[in-house]
Amino acid sequence: MKQRQYQSVKSRFTALENHFLNTFFSGIYLSPNDFIYIAKQADITLEMHTREMLIKLLLNESDSQGKLDQTVALLNKVIDERITEYHHLSIDYPGALKPLATLAQKANGTKALLARESRGNPYEQ
Repeated sequence: MKQRQYQSVKSRFTALENHFLNTFFSGIYLSPNDFIYIAKQADITLEMHTREMLIKLLLNESDSQGKLDQTVALLNKVIDERITEYHHLSIDYPGALKPLATLAQKANGTKALLARESRGNPYEQ
């Protein structure tokens, strides 16, 4: 069985990549276009791929180019925009308040995970 190229690539951001790919845990869905837009804002060239490959490339390329802080800030900005959308939707649709509040809470957790992962493990070299 042929293994896809990106599945064999090791990444220090594997936990974060998996978190972003699972809407249930992250509270947000980032499309391939979102990842490409973030990369463009950080002056990182990405071509259209699967979401798995794009998040992997975005995080690893920004880390290798020394632009990880900028990329994290851009991801946080997108997450904040989604949380604001959830808030506006919960006002417009009060019946959806509970699920939208849950998504907003998970999105805030994603921001915390993003900050923790971007700092890295001080014990790893």
